[in-house]
Amino acid sequence: MKLLNGVTGFYQDPKDKPPTTSLKQFKVHSYEAARTNNGELLECNDTNVHSNFFVSTLKIQEKEVYVLLNKHYPLVAFASSINEDGIIYVNDTHLSLFFSPFYRVVHADFLNKRLIYTHHKKTILLKNKNELNNAELVQIAYWKPNTLGEILYNYWD
Repeated sequence: MKLLNGVTGFYQDPKDKPPTTSLKQFKVHSYEAARTNNGELLECNDTNVHSNFFVSTLKIQEKEVYVLLNKHYPLVAFASSINEDGIIYVNDTHLSLFFSPFYRVVHADFLNKRLIYTHHKKTILLKNKNELNNAELVQIAYWKPNTLGEILYNYWD
């Protein structure tokens, strides 16, 4: 999978402005996913203004699962934990089947892949497949993420 232009939410040139996904539609899908799996939707909202993803919390079979949606591309991932220390990505077969008609499900093995890059002046040269714009590369050089997941679902400001 290629890291698409604007996936981090950063851009300088209007031509690089990324598309947006719908929080309202994500809430509908999250509610239906919980209901379909005999669970409940505990919450679904925007994480904050400094993030590039929405999150819903589902309780299914007495376990909480976090569903993350990138704000700019229809990319969904699942996590067992979200906190200041990071995100613990998991795979969930049932939720993957539910969400895959609406979003591209990004699996934990991809999200945990290491970033491969070299520094070049104030930016970086990223060796992972990507279409990222220069503003994003500058942010990556600043924040120093270690994994692809830290790019697709970030709290950068």
